Amino acid sequence: MKNLFKVVLALSISVLIVSCCPCRKSKSKDAQPLLGTHWSMVQYEGASFDSSDGYSLKFHEEGKLSGRGDCNRLMGSYAENGGKLTISKVAGTRMMCPDQAMESKFITMLTTIDAFNIDGKLMSLFSNGEQVAIFEAGTAL
Repeated sequence: MKNLFKVVLALSISVLIVSCCPCRKSKSKDAQPLLGTHWSMVQYEGASFDSSDGYSLKFHEEGKLSGRGDCNRLMGSYAENGGKLTISKVAGTRMMCPDQAMESKFITMLTTIDAFNIDGKLMSLFSNGEQVAIFEAGTAL
């Protein structure tokens, strides 16, 4: 009987903790729109990412995309339909960046995206069902 009580108590505490998670509080109510929002990358391949100097996206009307890598401005095309997202024709200016390898990985990652989800101020990008990056809504480019 004591073991059953411990299991029920542990399960109840787990449910309480998950339901109180701050990441769930903004669900849909104050979700930022995909279009017109400046999105800065805050997580890449499961690790926190400091994008204070770049790595951002902005989706425009008519399927146009702009952004920034490490030091280059980016442009491209996208198509969105009900949570599905494809990004293509990504190109950038040609300055030599301090972290050129990361910028190349960023551009390659963008072309593999097939879905997205916006929860409040966070946008998750997915490739083949795996979350590859999280962006946070912020100020304009």
